[in-house]
Amino acid sequence: MNLWSKSLLIIAVFGTFILNAQDKAEKPQSEIKANAVNPVDEANIHYRARLWRRMDMNEKINQPFFSVNNELSKFLVEWVEAGVLIPYKNDSLNTKLSLEQFKENLKMEDEVADAELSEAEKAAGFGGETSTKTANGEDDGWGGSTKKSTGKAETPAKKDDGFDQKSNAASGSSYYFPKEISVLEIKEDAIIDRQKSRLVFVIEALTLVIPASKTKAGFDKAVASFRYKDVYKLFRSNENCIWYNPQNEMKHLNMADAFDLRLFQARIIKKGNAKNQFLSDVYNGDREGLLMSQLLENQLLELESDLWEY
Repeated sequence: MNLWSKSLLIIAVFGTFILNAQDKAEKPQSEIKANAVNPVDEANIHYRARLWRRMDMNEKINQPFFSVNNELSKFLVEWVEAGVLIPYKNDSLNTKLSLEQFKENLKMEDEVADAELSEAEKAAGFGGETSTKTANGEDDGWGGSTKKSTGKAETPAKKDDGFDQKSNAASGSSYYFPKEISVLEIKEDAIIDRQKSRLVFVIEALTLVIPASKTKAGFDKAVASFRYKDVYKLFRSNENCIWYNPQNEMKHLNMADAFDLRLFQARIIKKGNAKNQFLSDVYNGDREGLLMSQLLENQLLELESDLWEY
C-alpha cells in the first residue's frame, strides 16, 4: 500500500469518528436524564417499570408536606406566578402552559350546566338529582351495596335549602386556595440498577390535582404538571420549603431531602400498560385496584430481594 492510499484510509477513519461523535452530541437526552435529579445510566438498567402514584397530603403521614403556610401546593403555585417554574399540560412534559392557562385551571367553577357535561358525566348522575343509595340499598363506597331494601316506605330526603353551598363573589373569579389542592400525582420509574444491585425510584414529574371532593363535577381536576428536576432545584434554594417534623422540631427537613428519603406515602394508581389504563379500570373497581397496588409494591420488593439469590 503506497503513501497516498494510507493517507486516504486515515482520513476516512477520522472522518467516520468525527461523524459518530457529532451524531452522539446531537442526539437528545433520554427522558430520564432530562427530567430526573439522579438518573440511572441506561447501560446499568436491568429492569424498569413506569409507575404513577397518588399522594394525598391530607393523610397523616403526608401532612408534613402540607403544614400551615408551608403547603407544597402553595410553593408550586407561587413559583409559577413568579415565572421561575414552568407548568406543563400533563406529565409527558411536552406542552407548556402559559400563565393565563395555568390560572384558568385554578379557577373555581361557579356552576356546572348540564349542557357542559360529557356523556360519561351525565351517565354517572351529574347534572341532576343524585342519590347515594343503590337499587338494593346503601352504597358501601366501593360501588357495592351493604343494605337490602325492606319494602317499607322510606322517609323523604330533607329538601336542600342551599344554606351550605359556597357563596360566589359578586366581582371577579374565585380561585382554589393552596390548602384545597391537596393531591399530588407522582410519575416515576422503578429501576433495578445493575451497578448498585438494588431497586431505586427515579421521579420524573409531579402533577398538582384538585381532589374530586372540591370540584363541582365530582372528578379530580389536574392543574398542571412540573419537571421534577426544576421543582427539586427550587426546593433546595428555598429554606422555607420545610418538611415539618412533629416528633422533633429541631429536625425539620427540606422537602428535597424528604423526597430523597421517600418520607411520603403514595399508593400506585397506574403501571405502564398498552392501553394506558389505571389499576381500577384494569381490575374493574377501586377496591380491586387498591389491592393490586399493594400487590405491586410487594412484587417490587421481592424482585429486589431475588437479585441476591443467584
